[in-house]
Amino acid sequence: MEPAGWLLFVIVLFYAGPALLLMPRRTLRRFACRSDEPATWPKVSVVIAARDEEQRIGETLNRLLASDYPQLEIILANDRSTDGTETIARAIAIKDTRLRIVTIDDVPDGWLGKTNAMTQAANIATGEYLLFTDGDIQFSPDAIRLAMQYMLDRKLDHFCLFPSMETKGWAECVLVSFFAMLFAFGTQPWMRAWRLPNAYYGIGAFNLVRRSAYDAAGRHDPIRLDILDDVKLGKLLFKQRASADYLVAEDTVRVRWQTSTWGVIRGLEKNAFASMSYSLIKLTCFSAFFGLVFFVPFVVVLTAPFEATYGFIGALLLLHVTFGRLSVAFCGSWSVTPGLVCGAAGVLFAFWRSAFLTLRHGGVTWRDTFYSLEDLRSGEFR
Repeated sequence: MEPAGWLLFVIVLFYAGPALLLMPRRTLRRFACRSDEPATWPKVSVVIAARDEEQRIGETLNRLLASDYPQLEIILANDRSTDGTETIARAIAIKDTRLRIVTIDDVPDGWLGKTNAMTQAANIATGEYLLFTDGDIQFSPDAIRLAMQYMLDRKLDHFCLFPSMETKGWAECVLVSFFAMLFAFGTQPWMRAWRLPNAYYGIGAFNLVRRSAYDAAGRHDPIRLDILDDVKLGKLLFKQRASADYLVAEDTVRVRWQTSTWGVIRGLEKNAFASMSYSLIKLTCFSAFFGLVFFVPFVVVLTAPFEATYGFIGALLLLHVTFGRLSVAFCGSWSVTPGLVCGAAGVLFAFWRSAFLTLRHGGVTWRDTFYSLEDLRSGEFR
C-alpha cells in the first residue's frame, strides 16, 4: 500500500508541480514587460465568428475598438444570427470603419458553422497576424498590444491567452476552476518545447496566429468538421512545426463562459466526448486514470491504516494546493479548495453525459445545427 501511495504522489507531482510553480507566474503583463517593443507594429486582423450574441457583441466590439494597438482591423462573421447581432454590429461599423462585417446565410456541406465563418472572415482579412476570438470575450485596451509585443519578441507563429473566467457562486467557481486545472495539467509549456505528441493547445478566446503559418498549415480546411476547432488549430500548427506559447491573461482578457453551475455541465456537452475522439474505450481509460488520481486517494486515506497512507496524503495535499492556487490565477479564490472532489465528480459526470447524449442522438447539435456522429468522426483531425 505504501509504495503505491508514493507512486501516485510522483504521478500527481509530474502534472501538478509545473502547474503550481509555473502557471500562476506566467501572466501576460509579467512576461510582456520583459519583451522589447518592435520598431513597427504589424497589422492584426481580429476574426470573430458570432451567432446570436446580441447580449455581449456590442461590448466586445466597442472594447476591441478601444484597443491601443495601432494597426487593427476587426472582421465580424455573422453566422446566421436570428437576433440583433448584425444590427448592433452595423451600427458600430458606421462609426468606425475598422470594423467590417461578413454575413453568412448558409453553411457548405462538410463544414461546421463556426469554422466556415472564421474561414470566410479570414479570407478578407488583410493583417499579417490573425486573432481568432469569440463574440462574448472582453478585452482590456492593452491586451492585443501586450500580446503582440510578446509574440514578436519571441518570434512565435502561434500565441494563446487563457482568459480570466468570470463566475457567480461557489459551485460554478469550483467546476470552472477544476476545468482550468485540467487544462493546466495537459498543456504545460515545457511539454511543447519537448515536442511531445500531445503537446499542443489552442484557446477559443484568444488564438493569435501569424498569417503565413496559418496559410502554410492549410487554414481551417483540415479542421473544417472538427468540433474542437480551437484546440485542433493548435494541433494543425504543431504538425507544421510552428513555434507556439501561451500565457495567463489575468485582467486583459475576460469571459463569462457559462451563466450557471448547470450551464458549465451543459457547456461541455459538445466538446467532452469529442476530446475522446468519440471513443468509449478512450473515455473509459481516461475515467480510470482520472479516478486513480482524484478519487482513490480519498478512499485510501479514509479506509487504510494511517501509516500506509503518507503518499496518498501527500498527493491529496498537492492536488488541493494546486487547485486553490490555480483558481486564484484563473477565476476564483482559495475558498474553492475544499471542493476539489466535487469539481472532479462534476467534470467526470459532464464527460459521460456528453458521451451518452452524443451516442443517443447520433451526433451533436451546435448552435441549432445538427452534425451526425458519422460526419464528426470522419471529419476529426488526427
